[in-house]
Amino acid sequence: MSGFHVDEGAYESYARKVDPLGDEVRAAAKTHVGPHVTLAGDGFAAVGDESGFAGAYGARMRALHDRMHALGGGWHQVGEAARRTQGNYAAVEQEHGDALRRLG
Repeated sequence: MSGFHVDEGAYESYARKVDPLGDEVRAAAKTHVGPHVTLAGDGFAAVGDESGFAGAYGARMRALHDRMHALGGGWHQVGEAARRTQGNYAAVEQEHGDALRRLG
């Protein structure tokens, strides 16, 4: 066979493998970064609160948490793109097959 060919179900298989990655990244954000988003007023002793270090630390952790959550969503988008590509590929294959049958 010459030309471009994709195994049946390859895109769906890829999407099923990618989907859990997004869940894992989001879970890591929740488990490992989430607890550091908010600190008690004395999270870094009184000096930390008075100097603004505790607030800056919390803001940085909140930003990191948001970025990781968005990254997990990005992995889900990759899976959805693979599914759309599978549909597009099937439609183009059908269109080409129809054209060849009309010519033949």
